[in-house]
Amino acid sequence: MRIASTREAGSDRAVWYHEGRSLLSVGVWTERLRGRGEDAEPLLVHHVPTGEGIAAVFDGSGGSGSAAALELPAGRPRSGAWVGARVARTAAESWFHATVAEAGRGGRHGHPAALEERMTGLLTPMRSGRSSRLVGNIRRELPTTMAAVRYRRGERRVGLRALWAGDSRAYVLSPWAGLQALTRDHTAETDALEQLVQDPPMTNVICADRPFRIDEAAAEFDLPCVLVCATDGFFGYVDTPAHFEWHVLHALREARDAAEWADLLCAAVAAYTADDASLAVVALGYRGFEDLRGCFARRADTVARAYWLGRERQGDPGFREWRHRTWRAYRPDYERRIPAEPRMPT
Repeated sequence: MRIASTREAGSDRAVWYHEGRSLLSVGVWTERLRGRGEDAEPLLVHHVPTGEGIAAVFDGSGGSGSAAALELPAGRPRSGAWVGARVARTAAESWFHATVAEAGRGGRHGHPAALEERMTGLLTPMRSGRSSRLVGNIRRELPTTMAAVRYRRGERRVGLRALWAGDSRAYVLSPWAGLQALTRDHTAETDALEQLVQDPPMTNVICADRPFRIDEAAAEFDLPCVLVCATDGFFGYVDTPAHFEWHVLHALREARDAAEWADLLCAAVAAYTADDASLAVVALGYRGFEDLRGCFARRADTVARAYWLGRERQGDPGFREWRHRTWRAYRPDYERRIPAEPRMPT
């Protein structure tokens, strides 16, 4: 599958798009400061013969991985977070190709443990070897988040596994229930609204200097189906969790094709975020872009009326109460598919 892209040398943003029969995808990547972005480019791979694919995003954790780890030939230093996100992306893509290659042969490459091993095998040799005793548990070497959806399309349904570490998220987008999270953030606070206020620290990230875990959750959906992966640059700088969905659907409603949808999403997030941002979207089973846009027209109107039009502004007297009221209305569908917290060993 060929995915067209638009990216200029030295640009602080890029988009990717593919529009084919029953398969449509877009990717968006932006950096807040040109040349200093730590999100890797989104991963979008689809294997046409088997109907299998992966969509994923990777957010290098700049706070804990801010130390320089690499100097490019032009003399520009890159942080450990920048390196970690790109190494994790490489590991995820090679892992996906291995799972497709062994399909039907009973191998173990498809298990998340194999993905963890592949990431560890690539990250560990890149450790600096410097002691981290002075920075305690805050500093990480080559740290990054990941949110991925590994899917297999059937005739009428799509089976998938959401795979994640950190606070990037995977979703399914429905014309009836809207945006529904498929992952549970590895953070001390998991309430999506409270996270917009607190920005809590992460409890688990992919990194080179200590053990990490990749959680998974299986699901199955009727076709057609829309899958979304995003870093917190997209969903962490909005007034309420519903507003991320509004941005996605508003851009869809205004676009004429997949390329313009990607461009509009890129422009929108660049206008409101205070971070690097990346997004991967895969729409399966639609007859084309017009079919996709038409299926979500009513949902776009519903979200606009309920959560966008007439919204309170930060600083207004009623902002706090409005924010909590709209979250109470939006929360049940948004959280309906979030996996339960993993049971800790006793």
